[in-house]
Amino acid sequence: MQVAKSVTVNVSKKINRDKFLALRDFFNTYQNIARIYYSYILENSFEEKLCSGEMTAKDLKNLLHKKLYKQIRNSFDIGSQTVQEIRDVVVEAINSYAQLIKKGEEASLPKVEEFTVRLNYPRVVSVFEQGKEFDFFFKVKVNGNKRIAVPIECGEMQKQLLEDALNGKYKIGAFQLIKRDEWFYFVIPIKKEVEIKQSYDGIVGVDLGLRYNAVITLLHKNGKITNVEFVKYRNLMHKIRMLWRRIDELKSMLPEGQRTSKRIQRMWKRIRRINNWIAHNISKKIVEIAEENNAMIAMENLKRLRPVKGKNSRKLNRRIGNWVRGKIVKYTIYKANWEGIRVRLVSPKNTSKICHLCGSQGLRADANFFCEHCHHTYNADFNASVNIGIRATLPNTKGCVNHPLGLMTYKAPSAREE
Repeated sequence: MQVAKSVTVNVSKKINRDKFLALRDFFNTYQNIARIYYSYILENSFEEKLCSGEMTAKDLKNLLHKKLYKQIRNSFDIGSQTVQEIRDVVVEAINSYAQLIKKGEEASLPKVEEFTVRLNYPRVVSVFEQGKEFDFFFKVKVNGNKRIAVPIECGEMQKQLLEDALNGKYKIGAFQLIKRDEWFYFVIPIKKEVEIKQSYDGIVGVDLGLRYNAVITLLHKNGKITNVEFVKYRNLMHKIRMLWRRIDELKSMLPEGQRTSKRIQRMWKRIRRINNWIAHNISKKIVEIAEENNAMIAMENLKRLRPVKGKNSRKLNRRIGNWVRGKIVKYTIYKANWEGIRVRLVSPKNTSKICHLCGSQGLRADANFFCEHCHHTYNADFNASVNIGIRATLPNTKGCVNHPLGLMTYKAPSAREE
């Protein structure tokens, strides 16, 4: 199977002023052309024809090419390949909406402030290494068919991935130029063919919760339970709570009818950045443990858990809403696929209420689990992580006693705060 990973690099702050202005003009021209295509589609109700099946995405691309290509080429001094790439980006955005409508799902037309700036590699953008000051130079074909060498800076991991791709280890897809906080970044998709391993020496059970960001447990074939990690980013979670309080204060001072402000939006961005960092680090840790021990990964399928107004307290709903379980699962799957490691999602039902040792129903009190049958007490999240691992190997088995491998009991250590 083919797997992909995105590498994000930033344009160096030391870029020449004229080059930066040329890149900005190219970005603005791209957006203007995309809006022309988008407006033409809506004015002629082509999105309705896509939804009804009267027209396919390929038909729409051909029609736009006939009607607008020459006009755009005469009006804008931009390359032919780029014009066609813009048309494809707009049609794909409309077609994704049409596909949802065909499936009977609720959807609204995409309200696009900025379209994805996709650049064909190597026709529109190429990569080369030169000198010691910058990691790379991206040679980009901008307005007037002029090419500019854009200096690039990136981290060690991104640099290594790009070097491997340039040396033929991976395939490079179409680049994306994105604008964030008035600066430019490139996103490069790296692809490779991977075979998912079929034989494993163990399984990594992962419980994602509100008390701990994650509890990671490694179950070996020889019956041992090791590498138990209680991961909780206490300081970062406290910072998020402080941001929530500040957001509530600012909302109370807004004029009547106004729901947000630029300052509030900046705070939500900070919360998203923190959550992304947490999700990336936990998923990286999970995959590293699995790779080092030749283990597969088991996680709970928690898609149905949502905040419920009126049923839960506001504080709990906010914690559930901020829970990054979905991102952790998503990032773990793509990182595991990249390494050829299988990930299994299991039902979360009663994983923290069944004893992982004997399989009997027990009592959960706050963070602890007590088994009335074998009289053992465990941390409830540790107990759940072991049950998740057992459920992924043999779905109908309850408890280590009934497990063919005869897994041994393990006393949960104290949580490791980060």
